[in-house]
Amino acid sequence: MAITPINLSRVSFNLRTMSLLDSLRRNTLDLFVQQNRLATGNKLNSISDEPLVAGQAVDLTELLEQQNKLLDVVGFARGFLSATDSAGNAVGDLLLEAKALALANVSSLVSQAERDSAATMVSSIIDQLVAVGNRQHIDMFLFGGRKTTTPPFERNMGGVVYLGDVAELRARVDPAGEDSFSVTGRDFFGALSSRVQGFVDLNPNLSLDTRLVDLFGANGLGIRLGVIQIEEVGGVGVFTVDLTGADTVGDALDAINNAYLLAGGTGTLAGLNAAGNGLTLNSPAAAIAVREAGSGTTASDLGLLRDPPASPPLVGDDLNPMLTLTTPVALLNGGAGLNLADPILITNGALSATVDLSTANTVEDILNRINAANVGVRAEINEQRTGINVVNRISGTALRIGESGGTTAAQLGIRSLHAGTLLSELNNGRGVDIVAGRADLRITAKDGTVYDVNLDGSVTVQDVIDAINAATAGTVVASLAASGNGLRLVDTTGSNAADLSVSRPPNSPSFAADDLGLNKSAPDPATELLGDDVNGVEVDGVFGVLLKLEQALRAGNEGAITEAGSRLGELIGELNERRGVVGARAAGMEARRQQTEDALLLTQTTLSDLKDLDYTEAIARFQQIQLAFQANLSSGSQLLGLSLLDFLR
Repeated sequence: MAITPINLSRVSFNLRTMSLLDSLRRNTLDLFVQQNRLATGNKLNSISDEPLVAGQAVDLTELLEQQNKLLDVVGFARGFLSATDSAGNAVGDLLLEAKALALANVSSLVSQAERDSAATMVSSIIDQLVAVGNRQHIDMFLFGGRKTTTPPFERNMGGVVYLGDVAELRARVDPAGEDSFSVTGRDFFGALSSRVQGFVDLNPNLSLDTRLVDLFGANGLGIRLGVIQIEEVGGVGVFTVDLTGADTVGDALDAINNAYLLAGGTGTLAGLNAAGNGLTLNSPAAAIAVREAGSGTTASDLGLLRDPPASPPLVGDDLNPMLTLTTPVALLNGGAGLNLADPILITNGALSATVDLSTANTVEDILNRINAANVGVRAEINEQRTGINVVNRISGTALRIGESGGTTAAQLGIRSLHAGTLLSELNNGRGVDIVAGRADLRITAKDGTVYDVNLDGSVTVQDVIDAINAATAGTVVASLAASGNGLRLVDTTGSNAADLSVSRPPNSPSFAADDLGLNKSAPDPATELLGDDVNGVEVDGVFGVLLKLEQALRAGNEGAITEAGSRLGELIGELNERRGVVGARAAGMEARRQQTEDALLLTQTTLSDLKDLDYTEAIARFQQIQLAFQANLSSGSQLLGLSLLDFLR
């Protein structure tokens, strides 16, 4: 069948007008779109242009923003590490200079005036190192850890105080995770290298408010929450308990008891065990069992796993609560609490404070009061979360923690000289000079009786106390000092014939009397001899050793100068290792920078292919649209000009 074309002369004028206007609008819109593309250089100016391609472009634009941010972060981290490396170079040069001064002033031919001059130079080196330690990169201090807005080092309190923290700065330098880009003053300068290490497990008990995340659990792996199954033989039978939403011990007990009631039980099934360190299930039934539901470990972690059923009560295992800031003092020591009625005495160099802990209710209260004593220390929960450590913040001073008439420091495990202290740790690790087979101490009682004490086999301070008491048969009683620190000897003879004293035995090469701080006498009428505290905790880092070198030079102590110079050599080696770590991190950041730049370039190229305009094609297209528009106008003017008279001619 033939197709007859539309005779426009038979179409109404309005239809021809609308058809022309519609065509012109399309031409105008195409012209506008192409003109806009030419003006912006983008072929995608709205999602409607090409929805699929536009979606890809949006995703790539977001990726580009992320990559630019990563590049900024990597660049900053790289600059930070570069500044740290530069500081390391300066520290290394200054330590070499100090070591050279130590070596040059060991000889007996050096005058004291020359040593005093060298000591002044060492003091200047310390000041320069403090300045290096306080260097910044873009207003951020390099060695302050997360405390980036305040100087981490300060020459004060008789030494050099470290005011930074011990956490390294971390940044997201790739989509997969974070990396560290700083080194703390503790690690780089050894600014917090010594501490009074807590020697007591404070062993807190449970409470209903104890969080499950603060439990080591019966397996030492924490509490992995899930569903458990309980069977009450002769009672409600088998029922399940969902513990996934439990946050505290009280929540877990409530979940068990509520599930028991829903299963038809009566009364309370679950509670804390008699020891206060775990859970217990007490049922009137003949037997009870607890199993895992599926492949979980919750029952085992809670110390309740029992199968086959056994007679109640089911007493759970010790859940080993962690020590936290909110742990009540009353729950410490296995729930027996601590007697903190007597204060503790903290001495750090020339600084001293008597700290009253009698009203402390929580572990945080104890830490806060020690930290507020203003003696340059920081008390903290140890990494194992079992006890308390006290860190010496001041390089150049010796930290000592003792009693003030009670046993508070010993109960907290922070007495710096205690019965279990190893003799090898005394005198900054030099130990005690014990000569095998020879007397090491000579004790003269007030009645004139002389006791020679052999310390063979002694390993701890308590061993020394026992050896003295055995040798004197109770005539002179040895113990730890009730106030302060050190060993204490009490004469019980009631005589005043001589002074109570301790000395080196004649013809014995042992220096144990000196090393134990006992080479002294108590003039009549004193019946008590207090030894020196020979277990001061000193920071053995860069500043601590340099301050010792300065003191040794001013005192003309050749042995101490030699020791400080030797330790400086070790510190230079340790510094080089830390600089190696910084260099490795910097190299890693540089590699990440290059990778990020390559990825950024690829993203930009791909995005350009999607978005950027091909001007040659666009101009040709614009001319085509313009020509079509002109043709449309021309043909439209001719069509709209037709009338009936045009067909009657």
